[in-house]
Amino acid sequence: MIFVQLNRSFFPISKDRQPVLEATRLWGHKFGDWLDWPDLRQRKRVVLLAEALSGKSEEFRSQVEEISASGSPAFMVRVEELADQGFEAALEPGSVRLFEQWRSGTGLAWFFLDSVDEARLNRKSFETALKRFARDLNQAAERAHVFISCRVSDWDTAHDRALIEQLLPSRAAPVSEEAPSGNPLLDPLFETKATKTTRAQEPPRLPPEELLVVQLTPLSSEQCRTLAGAAGVSNVDEFMTQIDRNGLDAFTDRPGDVLDLADYWRSFNRLGSFAEMVKHSVSTKLREIETYRGDSDVLSLAKAREGAERIAAALTLRKSFTLRASNQDPDPSLASGAIDPALVLDEWTEAQRAALSRRGIFAPSTYGRIRFHHRATQEYLTARWLFRLLSSNCPQSEIWSLIFADRYGVKTVVPSLRPAAV
Repeated sequence: MIFVQLNRSFFPISKDRQPVLEATRLWGHKFGDWLDWPDLRQRKRVVLLAEALSGKSEEFRSQVEEISASGSPAFMVRVEELADQGFEAALEPGSVRLFEQWRSGTGLAWFFLDSVDEARLNRKSFETALKRFARDLNQAAERAHVFISCRVSDWDTAHDRALIEQLLPSRAAPVSEEAPSGNPLLDPLFETKATKTTRAQEPPRLPPEELLVVQLTPLSSEQCRTLAGAAGVSNVDEFMTQIDRNGLDAFTDRPGDVLDLADYWRSFNRLGSFAEMVKHSVSTKLREIETYRGDSDVLSLAKAREGAERIAAALTLRKSFTLRASNQDPDPSLASGAIDPALVLDEWTEAQRAALSRRGIFAPSTYGRIRFHHRATQEYLTARWLFRLLSSNCPQSEIWSLIFADRYGVKTVVPSLRPAAV
């Protein structure tokens, strides 16, 4: 389908600050430090991390069209092509002339480098791509606003950030000196008071020249409604009512999720119960929908499902919700509380574990971590793991020892396992 303008928002990803997601767009922008595309376009270096089904490539293409329509130069290339050919060779002939005109001038331009993850799947070097890009920009690099996208599972937080800062550095604009004005005795007092008030009300933001790493925020109800209508849902009001009635709001966070629900609606003219839709969501998102990707045939659907069930059970029994993302520096602060998938799927290859973590069933959590897209997904897969054990003739007493516990002489279900037990 054609691109649908949803006016997406973004929030900065940091090491020590939890993002504010459970907010309306109004409160998210005011207190959650959310940003829009006009905000991001003011930045010099931006990395967009997003999981499958988020629409990051479509957002990049839309920005190129919008910026170009305003009369400014904007370009988009895939990182894989950049590593292979260099920037100019990856452009179409008309864009090459535009790029050369910009490079020899004095104006600004916006560059969108898409899919670091796909380049890595095809064994292309991100470092090589950045070196070729930096050489093509040459002295014009300071006039370039550069945006890079990657799936969160393939982003190497420490190494990739260092590469960008080394190969595409951005310096602060010189500060002009202004003549002092006002009352030299009273101004410092009022200036200090105003500064304290501002800091108390607004979260600090990075200077425009510093590298900013962001993630897309979940879709709002209105964005979901707009996308559903564009996807061919005949009765959008009833569609949204059934989402509310069946508790499916969390399954509308990403454009791909909404399109999945819209497809279900067109097939059955309704949405199923919460349990039905969790089952449908798991089956759909465990598949790699982009068949051209280098890891599309690494995992069969059956093996992906088995691995997801084992991961879900490990998280539930450990009373955790987060996994350590692939390609992460072994920083203890990043790994704290997160389970390493290699400890659960120890007989799998690294390529198989990475392929599973890229599937749409997972979503970014905090800095360096991923999680199941919805808590109910983890609970459902844990239940399927328990059922698989029972079906494989695992002694029932072993299963019961996991689910039940004695509390003050009364046998009860372990609280964290109640949803899976049901």
